[in-house]
Amino acid sequence: MAAVSSIIAAVALATTAYAANEQRQQAKKASKAEKEARAIGSAEQQAQQMEQRRQQIREERIRRSQILQASENTGVTGSSGALGSVSALGTSTASNMASLSRQSNVAAGIGAQSQKAADAQQKGAEWGAIGGIAGTVFSTSLSMGAFQGGSAPAAKPNTQPGQNMSPATQPNPYKTVFDK
Repeated sequence: MAAVSSIIAAVALATTAYAANEQRQQAKKASKAEKEARAIGSAEQQAQQMEQRRQQIREERIRRSQILQASENTGVTGSSGALGSVSALGTSTASNMASLSRQSNVAAGIGAQSQKAADAQQKGAEWGAIGGIAGTVFSTSLSMGAFQGGSAPAAKPNTQPGQNMSPATQPNPYKTVFDK
């Protein structure tokens, strides 16, 4: 009987270890796929940002040329109004570019932190699997000891023959000189 229970315990332990290893490998695959998906998303976002930057620059050049042409047509080339308009246009374009960069940096930061979270979850799952194996080993070792008759001795009360264990008849061991 003890040999059969030992074989069953060993098979259960091996199955648990195999399952934990498979779980770890699948978690690694999932983490790799998430990382790749984030990289693809980041590349797409960078491409969109570059397109938006080109569009901003294109629009800025068109507006600049329109302002310069209008000032040339009206004979006010180099006037404060024309120079102010061109300067405001440059400031607006620079502000838009900074906003695009900020959005890109925020998205990259969120992606990096999401990856760190996914990696931490994977590590947690791995340690959970290790803990599961350890628990299985522990419970298996206890059950094997019980099947083989190696159980721990039962606790015996510390009584003398004829001694009453009622709390009312026993003196309080925590009583001090101040208690009356």
